[in-house]
Amino acid sequence: MEAVQLFLTAFDHRWDTFRIRLDACRKASSEAAVHDLRVAARRLLAFVEIAHLLDPHPRLLKIRRALKDLIDGFDELRDVQVMLALLDDHSREVPELAELREHLQLQESQLLRTARKASKKLELQELQRRINRTRVRLDAGRIDPVGGPHPFQAVDSAFAAARLCDDMVDLDQPVTLHRLRLAFKKFRYRIEIIHPALPGLPEDHLARMHAFQARMGDIQDADSFLVLLAEFADQKPEFDSGPSRAFYEQLRRHALAAFVQERPDLKTFWRAAPDRAFPWSRRPPRHKVDPA
Repeated sequence: MEAVQLFLTAFDHRWDTFRIRLDACRKASSEAAVHDLRVAARRLLAFVEIAHLLDPHPRLLKIRRALKDLIDGFDELRDVQVMLALLDDHSREVPELAELREHLQLQESQLLRTARKASKKLELQELQRRINRTRVRLDAGRIDPVGGPHPFQAVDSAFAAARLCDDMVDLDQPVTLHRLRLAFKKFRYRIEIIHPALPGLPEDHLARMHAFQARMGDIQDADSFLVLLAEFADQKPEFDSGPSRAFYEQLRRHALAAFVQERPDLKTFWRAAPDRAFPWSRRPPRHKVDPA
């Protein structure tokens, strides 16, 4: 597939998906709707960042800011909804979580109102006007993915950032794992855009990246819950946080052990430098991973 057509196809798919997810979230900000919108916004953002490498137009920075503001506006709601989902999964094992669940449900109802306002605040027509102008420039050849900076450079820089975060990981400092997860997510979304142009990319490659990111997400979820438990216990001294804390500390240990075992896989997802070969050109085939 030619570079221009690759970008046009990626653009159209991400923009259409984003509009659908935004409309669904404006109608009902459920856990699934919020998650889908944030993922769609991040994937569109990855395209915008690659496009900005090819054509550093100020318009793309405005698009990026609008998407970032939308994503940030849903962060707190998303965290609460994830924790509620975990509570539903674990309530039988830890009955003491019932009181905490009521607390989170109240928070969710308050944040839902804020999230709906954030989704409606986005000026979709203005965003679409800027997006359309970017697409016209790409379609007309004013953005040159062949003669200009290569799209792979955007993936190289994102992977380098992820590797740097990995080098700085301290397993006893949750914030360092969180930084790695965010950097890896940006890398993953960028590689999703250009993967049809990658020679010999294994069929399971994107699924393996998704699974790697999910390992870090499991740690992040447990860390978020432990923080929440500490805050809730401070607000309500009569609440016995011991059983809940022990449960989520165990979950975190298991999630951390799984991540440590798979951590070396990070180096297999992209080339070490622009002048190096892709790692999958050197590794034997692996069994296909089912992308859950």
